[in-house]
Amino acid sequence: MRQDGLPPVKDAGLTGYFSQVTHPCQIALLGRITVEILRQERRLTRTAVCLKMIARLDATSDETEAAHLMVLLRMLFNR
Repeated sequence: MRQDGLPPVKDAGLTGYFSQVTHPCQIALLGRITVEILRQERRLTRTAVCLKMIARLDATSDETEAAHLMVLLRMLFNR
């Protein structure tokens, strides 16, 4: 039993995913995506985050943002 009350990293779900993101641009991008989902009064799930990132990737013309989105998507699927 863990004393800190937190689940192990492998079972942490989105919390574990969010904690892996370290690049400031990626943190800001993930924050904007999270706010968009919550403002739509939707649940914050892996699926919702993934769909938002894919939609942004499809719509962006900025190569830097596209690269950050690809890294974030890879991290999301790397379980």
